[in-house]
Amino acid sequence: MKKTYYLMTLFAITAIVIFNSCQKVNKIDANQPKIVLSMDKFLGKSGQKLTFTVSVSAPNGISSLTITKGVNLKTDSSFGTNGQMKVTASGNSLVYVFQYILDPGEVDKLVGFNFRVVDNMGLAAEKDFTLNTTVSGAQLIYSYRWNLKSKIWQKNPPEENIQQCEKDDSYLFNRDSTMSINYGQSACTFDGFNVYTKWTLSPDEKELTITYNSVFDPSKITKEKYKISTLTKDKLIMSITYDLSAFGLTDHELFVFTYESSPR
Repeated sequence: MKKTYYLMTLFAITAIVIFNSCQKVNKIDANQPKIVLSMDKFLGKSGQKLTFTVSVSAPNGISSLTITKGVNLKTDSSFGTNGQMKVTASGNSLVYVFQYILDPGEVDKLVGFNFRVVDNMGLAAEKDFTLNTTVSGAQLIYSYRWNLKSKIWQKNPPEENIQQCEKDDSYLFNRDSTMSINYGQSACTFDGFNVYTKWTLSPDEKELTITYNSVFDPSKITKEKYKISTLTKDKLIMSITYDLSAFGLTDHELFVFTYESSPR
């Protein structure tokens, strides 16, 4: 009988301890700040804009929201102040829109952002975000000098149409969308008659637009649109249709240009 009494007392004490522990956990959970990211990882191309929301709730009031950036598991001191950026926050909730332009220098590197909130009672919560950046077509274009190697006229049969004076031509496409052409040592007769000013790449990276104006009449602006079939760090192949009806040909003569890269 006494043994049964002791066992019942032990069970009662254990139940009370467990109940009190659960109550304590539930109380802490109810007041614990929380962070919710609209996404926790992203794969994109250099130059692309990343946008997502950071939702924070803190029953005890928000004391601080800190964003820390790391590259290859090391703090990136160039971000914010010594790798950290503090977001001004108050009240019990916050929706913060985080924006970041994918850096060409971070291609194929492990980039991470840590979001940490601390409330007015010192309780904290945090979330991690992972970013993977791949090389964009635009970055490939402006990272190299592009040397003209071939100009195939797609008639029947196709014919190599590059002139001797074009074989040392090279193109520089700058990151700020400006561009220039180096005609080398053997310029053709009409080289320099046009001033090449701008280049743009379509979002799907399938069309390159080159803008130039006449040196004799700057108001005469021409935009040539090339269709890209190959774009790698070594080779650029693109085509364009010319209207050669003034020369007794058709208005849709197709030419395919091949360029090879070299250091800028």
